[in-house]
Amino acid sequence: MTTRALRVCLISREYPPETGFGGIATFTRHLAHGLKELGHDVEVVSLSKDVDKIADDNGIKVHRVNNEWLGKSLYAFSMFMPYSRYVLLCSTALWKKFHEIHAREPFDVVDTPELLAEGLIPGITRALPLLIRLYTPHSKFIKEGLHNVTQSFDHEFVAALERVAMVSADVLTSPSQDLKEYVAQDLHYDPERIHIVRNPIDPKQFSPDGELAPCPQDKIRILFVGRLEERKGIHYLIEAIPAVVARHKDVEFTIIGDDTKTGTGQGSVRKELEKIIERDGTASFIRFIDRIPLTSLAAYYRSADICVVPSVYDNSPYTCLEAMACGRPVVGTSGGGTKEYVIDGECGIIVEPRDPQSLSQAINRLLDNPEWRRQLGEQARRRVLQHFQRREIARQTAELYYLAIDKFKQSPRASFYHKPPDMVLADATFMLKTFDKMLYDKLFQMSYRFRIRHWFRLLKARPRLFSAKLMLKLTDKACALTGRKVGALTNLQAWLLREIKLKSPEQSFGTEFGVTQELRATADQTAGTAKQAHSGVCDNYQEREKSTEAERLDVSSNPDSEDQLLAFPSEASSGRVFSGSPRNR
Repeated sequence: MTTRALRVCLISREYPPETGFGGIATFTRHLAHGLKELGHDVEVVSLSKDVDKIADDNGIKVHRVNNEWLGKSLYAFSMFMPYSRYVLLCSTALWKKFHEIHAREPFDVVDTPELLAEGLIPGITRALPLLIRLYTPHSKFIKEGLHNVTQSFDHEFVAALERVAMVSADVLTSPSQDLKEYVAQDLHYDPERIHIVRNPIDPKQFSPDGELAPCPQDKIRILFVGRLEERKGIHYLIEAIPAVVARHKDVEFTIIGDDTKTGTGQGSVRKELEKIIERDGTASFIRFIDRIPLTSLAAYYRSADICVVPSVYDNSPYTCLEAMACGRPVVGTSGGGTKEYVIDGECGIIVEPRDPQSLSQAINRLLDNPEWRRQLGEQARRRVLQHFQRREIARQTAELYYLAIDKFKQSPRASFYHKPPDMVLADATFMLKTFDKMLYDKLFQMSYRFRIRHWFRLLKARPRLFSAKLMLKLTDKACALTGRKVGALTNLQAWLLREIKLKSPEQSFGTEFGVTQELRATADQTAGTAKQAHSGVCDNYQEREKSTEAERLDVSSNPDSEDQLLAFPSEASSGRVFSGSPRNR
């Protein structure tokens, strides 16, 4: 197998520091730098909190994009399917930027997480070899009821999109055997085709030696790092604290992580925890700290004596790896892949999930035996150096990139999408906005409350267009009341219709649904280079590009387009249907 240097694109919504929300961000950064150390050319496409930009992360080019690239659109879609709307907007925004770079400087392979279907469009277009990394599929959230996820159509649709992406990949990897078995069963997929690649860590950044975080010197410190959410098991840790402090008064529990709105009724988890703490009278033993940047986190692990990872389910939490790399023993659970990283009795203690009593007993065992604590920490550090160094994990991943490229070349499968990849964005836009208009029209027909909100938004955004439409309706009523057409009113109606049509010019369907001049310019710019996007990887794709080049969608600019918030349904009830943009009607 060839071992030439590869040009790799890592697509990930999360990437530190701007969108460093959790394990996906941490993994992607470690992998990017591990691949770079091996001599590969790596670029990252990630989300931005505000505007599109390019950042440099110690030699890694990070392209950040805003997921609301369609503006304040898809209003009705967001009412019915908010999760699906977010997923589709993110995946299309990430693809838009990826394809722009890929057309200019072709990549050899693309690597994405399965979570929220970030590999959906690379998968259905078969634009280039695709590796998808497993984290926790949405179907698992639905099955376990994690994060208050229910078995609604919205959530099931997200899970279906993830499944489409996964079965479209050339290679699937999993960080744990536990997750591998679940996904193989969920997809009815051959488990042997899912490769185990453990999470990587930089043992130089996370090491026992270095700066310590400020903390009381007369306390034994017990550390939790993670979002405050039910899946991370934080409630069970808080419930376990009374049994610990009853025996050990010299302890301090440090809880590092952002609050989330995943509590009862989508409420604050932090407030729920504070009620438990107040009930148990343990406030003096607990310190809350908001999320710490990844670059500063090692100091807090070094300052801790014990780290607790009480997850209800976690495929392979980075908290246990970071703690182990810093030479600290870990109390973890058997819920997910943690037990594959923390060997019970060798690097820490494994207990059953959702069991505060077992947690408190494990913590007390470590508090009672400082020497055993030290031995477990040393063995944990040794295990990290042997199995989880990021350079080694990057080498294993690169081997799977070569495998993905070979599979892509030798067994080209028919893509779900047969047009050239540079057309998928226009088609996705068309689909999303037609679906949104269908929902919007139905709401307008069925709900007087929605009609009032619609007219109020139109009045605020385009008062003159609102006035013209209101006048037209009033003239309709006047004609209906008189039972005949009045010459002056008829002339006024004709003039109003002309003015409304002037403000809502007739356009091609593509333009009407947001395929703007900017998008057409991007498509034209990439058309000439798309055929070389993965030259030497799949001649079949190049031939398909040539044969379908003539099918390019013909679109034109839409200078007067407004946000979907201004959409106005077809006035079928009055016998009049405007053919202009639904956003201007």
